[in-house]
Amino acid sequence: MNRKIVCFAGLKKFFGDETSVEVASGESYAGLLEQLGELNPEAKEVLASCRIAVNEEFVPLNDTIKDQTTLFLIPPSSGG
Repeated sequence: MNRKIVCFAGLKKFFGDETSVEVASGESYAGLLEQLGELNPEAKEVLASCRIAVNEEFVPLNDTIKDQTTLFLIPPSSGG
């Protein structure tokens, strides 16, 4: 199943504002991050610290991807 992923901050340089990937049934959010790392190995370091949000809430990476059509990929950030 194809998933739309919206990227924020530094991830945009690796994947643009958004990307989409084909996700197998039963795939975990952690597996999705691994798949994105294979698509762009330069992003692996940032992806290792990312969180994924669905419906304005962060999801545990070991959870199975549900039927959401859009996932939000949020890298670590600091502010002032």
